[in-house]
This record gives sequence, C-alpha cells and structure tokens, in this order.
Amino acid sequence: MRRRDLLLALPFLPLAQGQGQGGEDFAEAFAAFIGRVPPASYLVFPTEARDLLLFEPLLLDVRTAEERRRGHIPGSVHLPAGEVPRRLNELPQDKEALILVYCNSGSVSMVIAAYLQALGYKNAKNIAFGFKGWLDAGLEVEVEG
Repeated sequence: MRRRDLLLALPFLPLAQGQGQGGEDFAEAFAAFIGRVPPASYLVFPTEARDLLLFEPLLLDVRTAEERRRGHIPGSVHLPAGEVPRRLNELPQDKEALILVYCNSGSVSMVIAAYLQALGYKNAKNIAFGFKGWLDAGLEVEVEG
C-alpha cells in the first residue's frame, strides 16, 4: 500500500475502531458503500471528459494546493479532497448535475466521485488517470503565476 493511500484512509480510523454511528463495523459499512456505487458508473477517460465540457459541468479539482499550482484543467474549481465532506454546500444543489472530479492520478478522485454518487449525485464522474492522464492525452492546461 502506498503512503498516500494509507493517509487517505486515516479519516476513517474512528469508524474502524467502532466509534462510528451505532458502533457499526467500518469494513461492513465500507463494503456496503462500494456495493452501492459500481465503478463503471462514474469513470470517464480524459478525452471523454474534454467532450463533456460542452455540457458545462462542475469540474472539481480535489488535489492539494501545491499540486494545483503546478497546473490544472482550465475552468476547474479547487476543493481539496479532505474538505469535500465539510463543503458540500459549494456543490450544485441539483443532484442530476454533471460533476467531473480529478486528482493527480485518478485514485483520490475515484473515492470522491464514489462518495458523491453515494450522496445522490447521479452524474458525478471520475476522470480516469487524473491530471496525469489529462496531460498524457495532450489536453489544455493552465499554470498559475
């Protein structure tokens, strides 16, 4: 397991220790969560995501501020992954709205897209391979500064 993946799981530690709602077992809750959101329902490849920009989605960059400074997809909104649950009010009220989520490699944004789907956002999509995939596809980027 990569260090970043381990750090991503740290917010769930209290649940794993039985401190979640009603002492529910973390593994069971997470399995149910995954079962409700099949991966194929929220994955788009970079060129598909570029085509979906015609529909004016919320393009959500969930990377760190440092990662974003190195470049981002034009028109994207920065909302670090760890802040998403506390800042849901910044997302569209319409649960049918198209939301394209990306991180650096596609792994963190996969979790966020699944989370949004579990909250009822039917059109929350993860951009496969993240910002790196966007770059590899030769698509437009902006760099701050």
